[in-house]
Amino acid sequence: MKAIVSSPRDRKSMLLGYAAALAVVLVTAAYPALTRSSVTTTLTPADILLFRLGASGLLFVPYLVLHAHEIRRCEWLAALPLSFLHGWGMAGCVVFGLQYAPASHAAALGPGAIAAWIALIGFVAYRIEVDSKRLAGIAVIVGGVALILAASYRGHSLATAVIGDAMFLAASALGATYLVYIQRRRLDPVLAAALVCVASAMVVAPWHYFFAASAIASARPEELAWQIVFQGVVFGCGVAFAINYAVLAVGSQTVGVLSALVPVLGALCALWIADDRVSGLEWIAIAAISSGVAMACLPARGVLPLLFRGGERRRPRSAGSPSAASTAARMIPGSD
Repeated sequence: MKAIVSSPRDRKSMLLGYAAALAVVLVTAAYPALTRSSVTTTLTPADILLFRLGASGLLFVPYLVLHAHEIRRCEWLAALPLSFLHGWGMAGCVVFGLQYAPASHAAALGPGAIAAWIALIGFVAYRIEVDSKRLAGIAVIVGGVALILAASYRGHSLATAVIGDAMFLAASALGATYLVYIQRRRLDPVLAAALVCVASAMVVAPWHYFFAASAIASARPEELAWQIVFQGVVFGCGVAFAINYAVLAVGSQTVGVLSALVPVLGALCALWIADDRVSGLEWIAIAAISSGVAMACLPARGVLPLLFRGGERRRPRSAGSPSAASTAARMIPGSD
């Protein structure tokens, strides 16, 4: 098998693309456990939401200022609803849900279930058909989701897990709606991330100051610094740029296959970091969701040719290039 790599520069871009994709997978998998360990010990969910969206919003302000003349009026007007779909609305469901359910459920029902939501939203809103292979993968995901809900209902984890599970599924549905929107509207993913973060910061900051319960005053300075860096810089901004680069470098299908690792790695992080218990039924459900994600985005020729050839890999360009919009939106299996 001959890999499609034409020059050392292409090899370097491909390797960097895989590194970016793996970094996204690791950060996404660790996020629920790290966040749950904080909201159950030192900080409130409102504090975490402020750090994630407030810090990332500040970092994206210069980007919007520099590109203000290029942003259309309709894109400015879309900022607030988009911020609900992929900012304060979605993040709020996840962060507050982690008070009620284990981090392993968040990793599985959030990134894991989003492919099924995308397929459902695409079919209902745009009559987009789903091929039989992808439909089989989505069916496996739905089966895994049902097993997690059954485990929560039967008390295999926390007594309040069903509440958290519902919030995680709501977050996944909001994220899927956002991805379908930016794909259909061909909205540049970095511009979309900037609009979402800045608009979310404008919503969350006054809400946190006037209404929310906060533990910032009693938290240790090192805990505050760590959460600001992780939530706002690494997760809020870094993941957006890393996804964009990885998709352009190695292809959306390759990144989708690697994203199938998130539910399993998220459960391991929940065990090691948040000290959450994962029952046998939950492991079966998590494995099913991971398998379904891989099936939903895997091409007919299989995983090894895809990974070695880089899928529909494209030469990386600037994060704001016109082709980035449709490509980055297709990172999640089931969206193309």
